[in-house]
Amino acid sequence: MASNWFDRLRTGLGMEVEEPEPPEVGNQTLLSQLDEATTLTRTQRAVGFALCAGLGLLLSFLAPLFVLRPVKFAMVYTLGNLLAIGSSLFLAGPSKQWANMWHSKRRLATLLYLVSIFGTLASALALHSALLCILFIVLQTCALLWYCLSYIPYGHAMVMRFAGRHFDEAGGQW
Repeated sequence: MASNWFDRLRTGLGMEVEEPEPPEVGNQTLLSQLDEATTLTRTQRAVGFALCAGLGLLLSFLAPLFVLRPVKFAMVYTLGNLLAIGSSLFLAGPSKQWANMWHSKRRLATLLYLVSIFGTLASALALHSALLCILFIVLQTCALLWYCLSYIPYGHAMVMRFAGRHFDEAGGQW
């Protein structure tokens, strides 16, 4: 029996899609188990996305209040970035998001982003190094920007062309 109007419409139009048999629990991957355990309605996904994205942006925008305390700045800024990126999990789901992150055109940006997050947290919590925090925050911001540009058609090419044009205008000097 169709559970909602959309399922009834699909059934009425002859578009009934057979659900594949779920693999046995022992044969499921960790990501497929996570997907199965985190099945949400569209409303729950939208609310989760909005809350995570909103909190992430709020923390990222509040982080400059701690600019004179680089370790606190790094913690707030990194948590904001993690929440903002994590918000996309609500829209795509963990497995699809993970696959998208490691797509060939995002692989380097994803790796640099994850390394910079780890480096930021390690330099803030374990090393208490303001200089390393700043270095990893810059790397984190650049990697996140490059990652986001990979979702925009020709995003990387536009930035490279823009940077190349300004590099040439400066006589080959930055």
